[in-house]
Formats: sequence, C-alpha cells, structure tokens
Amino acid sequence: MTIIIKSMETPEEIEGKSLVHWQTWREAYDDLLLAEFQETMTLERCRFFSQKYPENTLIAIDGLKVVVFISYGNFRGGTIQAGEIIALYFFKDYYGKGIAQKLMKAALTALDYFSEIFLWVLKDNKRAIAFYQKIGFTLKGVDENEVQDKRKVFLD
Repeated sequence: MTIIIKSMETPEEIEGKSLVHWQTWREAYDDLLLAEFQETMTLERCRFFSQKYPENTLIAIDGLKVVVFISYGNFRGGTIQAGEIIALYFFKDYYGKGIAQKLMKAALTALDYFSEIFLWVLKDNKRAIAFYQKIGFTLKGVDENEVQDKRKVFLD
C-alpha cells in the first residue's frame, strides 16, 4: 500500500472525497444519529460541500482512490479567533494505519498560527474521542444546542 497525501485539487479527487464523506458518515453515525437526520446526508449533499469548499482539504490516496480526508479552517462558531478541524473521515479498512494521524498533523501545522483549535465529536463516538485524545485534544464541554445534544467540543 502506497499512500499519497496531498491537497484536494482535481474533479476526480473532489468526487473521491465526496464518496468517502458520504459512505463513512453512514458507517460512523447510523447507530448514533436519528434515521431522519441521517437521510439528509446524501451523496449529492456531500458533493455540494466538496465542490463549494475545496480549500483547506487534504486527502490520502491509495492507488487512484481517495480513502481519507481532513478539512480545516477558521473556527465557524462565535467571534473568537481560533482554528477548527471541520471534518476527518476515512474508510474502516484504513483504521489504525497512521494515515489519519498524518493528515491531522498536517492540518494542525497549517493552523499553527491559532492559539486554540477546536473540533466537534459525537459524545457516543468513543473511537473518535480516543483518537483525538491520543493526539492531544482535551474535552472542553458539551454544547446543548448541537445535533441531538450529542456533541462535545475538544480544545487543543
């Protein structure tokens, strides 16, 4: 397995990222979110996000297939000046291979000029929580206004 990590650029890479987003969203959240909410995350919606926000997205490619992506940028909530890890999704076959850590390190390096970096994770997503804590994020609190009252905010 030869993995290439790069910025998302081409239409094929945008489509690949869209597929990763859609499929892994279903895998990760089918048991954690209401079915009605899950149905709103369609492949078309993932394509829309990928096409509208291609900047600050790194992908990992195995052969010609996008298998992991991370999106990052300015914090989207409130008025504080901070960075945010917006999304990190990858196929189950790539769990435990160190690829997500490499993408996270690259994103954190790009956000290094911020004194704070936030991310959101569902409180019942224990695998993701363990991953983020291993990287150095710590639990800051629960946002009662988020999806089904199930999100936590982590602070680096």
